[in-house]
Amino acid sequence: MISSEIVTLHSNKPGPTLAIFAGVHGNEKAGVYALQQLSTELKIIRGKVLLVFANPPAIEAKVRMVNKNLNRCFLKDNKGDKPEDIRARELMRVLDGCDALLDLHMFYDDNGLPFAICEDNSLEIAKLFEIDIISTNWNEVEAGATDGYMYQQGKVGVCVECGPISKAEEYTAFARKTVYQFLSYYKVVDPVVSYSSKSKRIIRAEKTVYKSSKDFKLRKGLSNFDALHEGRILATDGSKKLTAQSGECIIFPHYNARIGEEAYVIGIEEGVLL
Repeated sequence: MISSEIVTLHSNKPGPTLAIFAGVHGNEKAGVYALQQLSTELKIIRGKVLLVFANPPAIEAKVRMVNKNLNRCFLKDNKGDKPEDIRARELMRVLDGCDALLDLHMFYDDNGLPFAICEDNSLEIAKLFEIDIISTNWNEVEAGATDGYMYQQGKVGVCVECGPISKAEEYTAFARKTVYQFLSYYKVVDPVVSYSSKSKRIIRAEKTVYKSSKDFKLRKGLSNFDALHEGRILATDGSKKLTAQSGECIIFPHYNARIGEEAYVIGIEEGVLL
């Protein structure tokens, strides 16, 4: 049975079924605020739209997660018994009936700007959002995310990182516009909104580095997509030094990561999408 934290908007006309997620991580509030507003505002002219408050306990507690990271639980063979595993199985059944997904997130870097995460089959829609960067290959680097689940089924799945967690209210308008751009692309809302015409940097996620012990310390001052020179020390783990290679950049530096969580991701710049 699907939780009641899903608002279904019907047009009663043929068209696609689209899902918009927010609150997969409960402290990433811009998308949550946007969906709260849009749940009483959106007028759907064809198809069906599902507004999904993905992780109600974490949203209520205003924390990233309660037991485990929900956005690593969207795996077809997930048989876990944590509440997040159960919720992921519910939401995978929802996604199985959808044609495309937009998942709204935020990040910890107070000075970072919004960007998108998707695979190659979703670049056409991702390039329409008001962002400068699209990051790919996350299905290989960190399996179990919502967009990766859609990709594995040959469907469109885009995660948009809607700005810093500390600026949720400021970036709610951005999240709202992103929703309208997504829905407009599929012609389920009227009128059509404007799209971005800027070129986009494409950065491939290459590998994830996890906080392995209490002695692990991430170097101060790192920000999303900072270019890294060869040999730069990114973190220390006791006497061990973790250094960058030529051509790399850093994604999602997480200074408050717990042991076993992602401390950062290494990316490689691949070019520009016009």
